[in-house]
Amino acid sequence: MSDFHTRREKFPWFPTINYDACKLDLECLNSCPHGVFEWDAATGRPFVAHPTSCLLGCDTCLQNCKNHAISLPNRREFRAQLRRLRERG
Repeated sequence: MSDFHTRREKFPWFPTINYDACKLDLECLNSCPHGVFEWDAATGRPFVAHPTSCLLGCDTCLQNCKNHAISLPNRREFRAQLRRLRERG
């Protein structure tokens, strides 16, 4: 496993889906350029299948979700986590 991949797994940047707001239009799955989402046939809804494939800082899914059912860490959370990782080396 690459050093980058190992570090990426320690950085919690990935979308979460609010299923109460999700309208199942698959915009998250169809708009994500990194293949983070997949469709779960058993539940009939999309899910975050590959969280570490999400590119740090990318918010394409968030911007394309018309129902505001996607959330990502905010800027403050992002900076705090980045600081913690830098301190650990």
